[in-house]
Amino acid sequence: MSDEKGPRGYHDVGGDTAGEIPKVELPWLHWEKQVEAIRGLLGDGTRRIVSLDEVRRGFESFGVEKYNQFSFYRRRLEAMNDILLEKGIITQAELDAAVAAGRDRWQETAGCE
Repeated sequence: MSDEKGPRGYHDVGGDTAGEIPKVELPWLHWEKQVEAIRGLLGDGTRRIVSLDEVRRGFESFGVEKYNQFSFYRRRLEAMNDILLEKGIITQAELDAAVAAGRDRWQETAGCE
């Protein structure tokens, strides 16, 4: 893709014909609020662990297939994970263990209706 300013990335769809924009406000899902809260904590003025620019760079470098596969908040989550791993703040083993623990908690509470 290219325009008068030069080549465009697959994520840069501004100005493309895409049909009418839906004007329905959808409520945030609980996990989306959690992703946004975590991003805020990681990038706040005190911690400055992961900046919003780093998150943007992260999901803009996914590649077209991975980028299109995820929703907006899932892209943010995946980008934050990638950056934390890249910076050595967490390890893949720690991330995998945390995901497994969360999945176990979810399954326990889902069965308690």
